Amino acid sequence: MQTSAHLEYEGSSFINFQDFDFPAGGNPSRQWIDIKQFTIAESTPASRDLLSALIGDQHFRDDYIGGGVDPAGTRHGPYWIDRITPDSYTHAPADSVIALVTRWVDQCGVVPDALRQVIDRDVFGPARTATDIVTLSGLDSSAVNDYGFIHTEFHEIVTIDTTGGSLRLIVAADD
Repeated sequence: MQTSAHLEYEGSSFINFQDFDFPAGGNPSRQWIDIKQFTIAESTPASRDLLSALIGDQHFRDDYIGGGVDPAGTRHGPYWIDRITPDSYTHAPADSVIALVTRWVDQCGVVPDALRQVIDRDVFGPARTATDIVTLSGLDSSAVNDYGFIHTEFHEIVTIDTTGGSLRLIVAADD
């Protein structure tokens, strides 16, 4: 495990929509959710400091196109890492994050209850208990890397729970 001044990487989980049995009227498309879990290693650092630590962490260096984390990588999803700063994130209330992810999931049509339960537990649950939530937004076209076109939609949510001592990097995307 890599440790920064503020974060310790604990592991990740992956929700692949294609692993669920979709009923008639539903289509899992190529959607998935990747969750990277960190423990906050210091007592209550500011959200901005946690975002700086996250951006600097090797586990942030993931292009989300199948290669996984590249410790020397220069991409984060569809963006160049050097274009992402704590100012690239916008504070968001839990209900707006839940609405965003629900809208994105509902593009699949009829969604299996089992998938909704996993998303409720692993995405909405942490959003409801977070002391702060931010979403990656506001990056202009100069931040998009040479593979950026692969993701039809790319939603990044960071939940920070200083009470529980955890940070989750949640990426909901499709390819």
